[in-house]
Amino acid sequence: MTDETAESAPRRRFGARANSVMDVIDRARGALRKGGDEVTVRDVVESLGKASFAPLLLVPALVVVTPASGIPLLSSICGISIALIAAQMVLGRDHVWLPKWIMRRGAPKARMETAFDWIAPIARFLDRITRQRLCALVEKPLLIVPQILAFLCGAVMPLLEVLPFTSSMLGATVSLLAVGMVTRDGLLVVLGVFVILATIYTGHSLLTSDAMAATAGALAETAGAMAKTAGEAAGGMAKPQ
Repeated sequence: MTDETAESAPRRRFGARANSVMDVIDRARGALRKGGDEVTVRDVVESLGKASFAPLLLVPALVVVTPASGIPLLSSICGISIALIAAQMVLGRDHVWLPKWIMRRGAPKARMETAFDWIAPIARFLDRITRQRLCALVEKPLLIVPQILAFLCGAVMPLLEVLPFTSSMLGATVSLLAVGMVTRDGLLVVLGVFVILATIYTGHSLLTSDAMAATAGALAETAGAMAKTAGEAAGGMAKPQ
């Protein structure tokens, strides 16, 4: 095989449409082969291709589910990227556009390598269980439903980053929706809807428990102040005239 043929082979392979989760992960790993100590969003986009909407949606969603989500602001950057990509899918754009400040954002290469290693077994498992079913949910006109759901999940992800587990649950939801679109498995879209409902319930429970804890603390503080006042008043009344 000549050098020209050897170089053109991977270009043809990566230029084709991804049809499995592991294919998407292998392409994204191409960003790790670039120089430098960091992997930027631009590196990942170039590795997947700007016309690969569902794979570009899948990678940040999966990253949020991994331990790499502990990197400060990573969940917010992934959420904003997901929202922008999904919005452009809804609008029917041919190529993904992301603002320069997002494209320049990066994460340590070692952390991303660990994240991809963590994702790989999940990707292989998803490839074993997915198949084409309920295809109407991942084809027009119903295709807009998982796209809008992915947009909403990405849009609220930065707002819910302070609540434990919610960003990861939203990332899992978008992952299911994106895998469904990549593999044309509509059942995963249905599962994604159930995860959204579970996320809403979890978020509501956390917010409610925090509010109840704050209220209980305020009541305890008020009761303590009233008891102190009552004690002082009782002491004053007990003094001899």
